[in-house]
Amino acid sequence: MNNAPTIRFILYDLLNDLKQTVDDSQLTPFRIYYWMCIVGDKLKRQHIQKYDSGAYVTRFDNIPVEVDSITGRNYFVLPSSIYDNDNDSAIDYVIYPPDVDLSLPTFASGNFVRTSVAKAQRLYFREDERPSPANPYFYRQGDRVYLLGVEEINITKIEAGLKVSFGPADLTVDIDLPWDFPVHLLSILKREIMDLGRFVLMVPQDLENDGKNFDSKAMPTQKLVSVNPGGDRVQQQYPNQQYEQ
Repeated sequence: MNNAPTIRFILYDLLNDLKQTVDDSQLTPFRIYYWMCIVGDKLKRQHIQKYDSGAYVTRFDNIPVEVDSITGRNYFVLPSSIYDNDNDSAIDYVIYPPDVDLSLPTFASGNFVRTSVAKAQRLYFREDERPSPANPYFYRQGDRVYLLGVEEINITKIEAGLKVSFGPADLTVDIDLPWDFPVHLLSILKREIMDLGRFVLMVPQDLENDGKNFDSKAMPTQKLVSVNPGGDRVQQQYPNQQYEQ
């Protein structure tokens, strides 16, 4: 998103705040980025499931279509990690180029409908549901997406819109790029990562430092924030704990 802050801005904001808590902490930018990915994936997935929006759909062009050597079915391999949503809704759309069959209308005619292995067999019993180039289907198995109804039109590539997860932290990421994350959830992301960082820093260590030493009694032990599974509502918990504003 163009209006989103960069990875660098969020990362060093978190790193600086956590290092202010304990000056001996051995936190690194990569470790903070890893926390950003795992916490960010949880919050972003909740956001995507709650709102029917194309804001976080990534388009992939010219994905090669292959043929399964055992079943003879066409399939493509997911080009990126996606969220494991109900009914494979993280696969927003799958289409094939209109020039594959010039007798068909453009775009909508090549739009695959989601099905499953268990339901696919039934589709062949009704003429109006039978998979065909004008009525294609897809189903997912692991990182493969199988295509039904296009066996006879020599399809070699497809386009897909996917709701991509952050996946494992990448050492080669460009931290000066905008972070593809809902801006209104950044405050919740920060609070959860601060909770995670405090928990890690509370683990006793044998430290030698002439500066400020670790004092477990000075560290907050309460969970600061929680997000309910159904949405973005924040419940703050500050039992018997005073914080400076």
